[in-house]
Amino acid sequence: DLSAALGAMTARDEAGRFTPVYELARALTLLGAGAAEVPAVETVYPDFGDLDGLAQYVARGRRDGFLGMMAIHPRQVPIINAGFTPTEVTHAKAVVTAFEAKSGAGVISMDGKMLDAPHLTQARRVLDRVSPPEGDCA
Repeated sequence: DLSAALGAMTARDEAGRFTPVYELARALTLLGAGAAEVPAVETVYPDFGDLDGLAQYVARGRRDGFLGMMAIHPRQVPIINAGFTPTEVTHAKAVVTAFEAKSGAGVISMDGKMLDAPHLTQARRVLDRVSPPEGDCA
């Protein structure tokens, strides 16, 4: 427990948000996971009675790049699972299809927006999460 190691009274402020040192640890975890090409897993939401707050926390974690989250109570599991299940599969398929139609293109236009290699990488990641490549365990 980082709080105990640092001798901190708490890792969160009065509103339940992480204080700066714990935001830094969270960011470094996310960045380290990305550099190591492993899934980043968000930490627990300790107020297991606040399911609305949990849903907001899950949405923030997913927005920031976490691919899952730990739970401390069984009631949290459905909200966590729903929040981390990709919903943008149709868009991801369209991105991959558009790039495949323009074989070798580094940049394409789709729905009036410019898309480049990072968009294609993200689309493939979404599709891999819902249907992992052959031989991969998920």
